[in-house]
Amino acid sequence: MKRLAFMNCKKNVLLIRSFRGDDDLVRQLDDALINVFCIPITRIEEIEQDQRNKTIIFDFDHFDIAIFVSVNAARIGLSLLEKYWPMFPQHVVFFAIGAQTAACIRDHNLEVIVPFTETTEGLLSLRGLRDVGSKRIVIFRGEGGREKLACELAKRGAQVTYYELYRRVTDEDNLKNALKVLPSVDCLVAHSSASLALLGRPSNLIASNLRVVVPSDRVGGYAADLGYRLLNVAKGAAPWSMREAVMSALKEIPLTT
Repeated sequence: MKRLAFMNCKKNVLLIRSFRGDDDLVRQLDDALINVFCIPITRIEEIEQDQRNKTIIFDFDHFDIAIFVSVNAARIGLSLLEKYWPMFPQHVVFFAIGAQTAACIRDHNLEVIVPFTETTEGLLSLRGLRDVGSKRIVIFRGEGGREKLACELAKRGAQVTYYELYRRVTDEDNLKNALKVLPSVDCLVAHSSASLALLGRPSNLIASNLRVVVPSDRVGGYAADLGYRLLNVAKGAAPWSMREAVMSALKEIPLTT
């Protein structure tokens, strides 16, 4: 468990997503003098690449569009691609689900299109993904996940291929620690339904008093189904959006002496 302590603030925030070495959200909350408990209840584990996935890499120039749905997908996927493609095919159009994922792609000197609303629905609203009849699209993602993006693109006439690069593995020790800390914090930041599912249903006391910040209405709906009552939905998963939602949530909590 990593704790970032601040001397002059008594409002506590629990962040449970997978560890990031350089976490913009933590830095922004740090700047706002928020006491943050970083307890990643899952860790990222790369999936060993089989022959099918290697074929996708070898045939990357056969695709028209490449979509990356997370920072981890971009980080791992582009690292693999660069081993075989020192120069990327110029005709392939790159899309990212959000600003952080887009930044990772731009670090590889690639142009990328990113929606203003950092969700699957935001991606699907982009002009470049509306008329995709006969286009070949590869989606770089983690194991499992939502099917909406691929299903909708297929309905629009695209040939869609998944490339699954990693899986999220539960960190049992950190999960226990997070559950211990949960009753003592003012705000829980949950980036996914999966992380909320690992925490399970909250007690009535926690459900009635804990502010929960989520990146989308979909995750918010899942939190409500679990029983959480005080929800703040951010305008996406970008650090600035989540920080804004956390600050809004904390304003509702009076300082104690």
